[in-house]
Amino acid sequence: MDSAELLRWIRRDSASIVEAFLPLEAQSELNEVIRDGRHEVDPNVYLMFVSVRAMLHKGGMPNFDSDREAARIMALLNA
Repeated sequence: MDSAELLRWIRRDSASIVEAFLPLEAQSELNEVIRDGRHEVDPNVYLMFVSVRAMLHKGGMPNFDSDREAARIMALLNA
């Protein structure tokens, strides 16, 4: 799946991506960031980011590359 297809899928049905790919530890990591209070974070954006990153990693992309590509896709969503 290329970036354009992924963007269309996210815009059409983001909830299914989060439901299918959200790592188990993501919610507890989010809670720690919120509880720590040093960073302001949009919970929905964070959960989407880690879900997209997990999907890319599951598709065979190395960790560093999946982090970078997920960040790029999130930036495109907000453009």
